[in-house]
Amino acid sequence: MLKKWKLILATSVFAIAGLAGIAAARGGGEGHRAGMLKKFDENGDGKLDDAERAKMKAARGQMKAKRMAEMLAKYDANKNGALDADEKKLMKHDRAAARFKKLDTDGNGVLSPAEFEAGAMHGRGKHRGHRGH
Repeated sequence: MLKKWKLILATSVFAIAGLAGIAAARGGGEGHRAGMLKKFDENGDGKLDDAERAKMKAARGQMKAKRMAEMLAKYDANKNGALDADEKKLMKHDRAAARFKKLDTDGNGVLSPAEFEAGAMHGRGKHRGHRGH
């Protein structure tokens, strides 16, 4: 039973991380919503009906499952289908390093106040895993 809960927890972490990454990659916010509406509004009425919304949810589920499988393949070193504490730590480290590299626009290994502010402003209003506690 504990193993199932660990798998559920690991899956949830990947789902949240994956969706946040997808939103960040696509720009998130209103532009993302408009793109999703354009993609799934089959009847062109400017809103998603129940059938269109179901197709959108199914597509999100497929993307989420793909992302979770990729993350498990990359970080599940012992191949037990879940991430243990060390595997999660490595994943978090890699994500932090990637975020730092993205913020360090001049590539000098140090974040200037301008780089930090630009990164903070870019993330404003978007979920980046911070809960504001």
